[in-house]
Amino acid sequence: MEWLDKKPVIFADKYRIECLSPATFPGALRVIKESFCQDEYVSIGSEVNKNPIAAEELLELCADAALDGVSLVAVDVNTNEVVSVAFNKIQVQSTSGSEKPFFEVFAEERCTQESSRSLIQFMATVDGRCNLFDKYGVDCSLEIMFLATLREHRHKKIGTILCKYSVELAIKIKDGPVSILTVEDLGPKYSMLKCREPSGTYPKICQAIWTSIGSQKIGKVLNFKVHLTVPLKEFIFEGKPYTDRIGDDNAFCEVVAFPLY
Repeated sequence: MEWLDKKPVIFADKYRIECLSPATFPGALRVIKESFCQDEYVSIGSEVNKNPIAAEELLELCADAALDGVSLVAVDVNTNEVVSVAFNKIQVQSTSGSEKPFFEVFAEERCTQESSRSLIQFMATVDGRCNLFDKYGVDCSLEIMFLATLREHRHKKIGTILCKYSVELAIKIKDGPVSILTVEDLGPKYSMLKCREPSGTYPKICQAIWTSIGSQKIGKVLNFKVHLTVPLKEFIFEGKPYTDRIGDDNAFCEVVAFPLY
């Protein structure tokens, strides 16, 4: 884990894996906007790919997650371009039955577009069907929230490497923050976001919702355990199942986890 000691890993002699920083934040958002918001199954199913305002609201979700200081990027060492990102989120178990999960609150309070609300509510719904905190008897997790790679850099195992180091980062932060980002670091566009307060706990599992064949393959390679499989045809946007727009009636997502201890 040499990169955690401020020495980034060089992967395939071409890519540098490092913690998200103020310098790489704009490039990371670009990857989400051009890749995740256009090509991800759930973005297509909810028509985020056709709604620029909805895409901007997903970027706000990424900015909010960035403040947790646990997101990673892959940078082309020759161009210094961010080519892939794992926007990761620290999830803490609610202390009361009436407290709504983060994604549900975001969908209700900060989404003005039905497309973005549908996608984030999908995340909240799927997470709610499989309570990983209860399954593992833990109070905190690191969720690999949005994983994306620019089209011209795909099929090079960058996503696998980012997920591998996301797991290692989740273990490392038990000893304290590895990377710290402030609201000011994100620029004036996101000045309305709230600064992070210490949670008083640390992740005991790493979790994700794999929504594509590619991410599902990554999960198998890294030995994530599948706890739930949900057909994407169950999710409806404007009267149509997600799968109608995706063009695959058999498309599904997986809720997965990896124990850290």
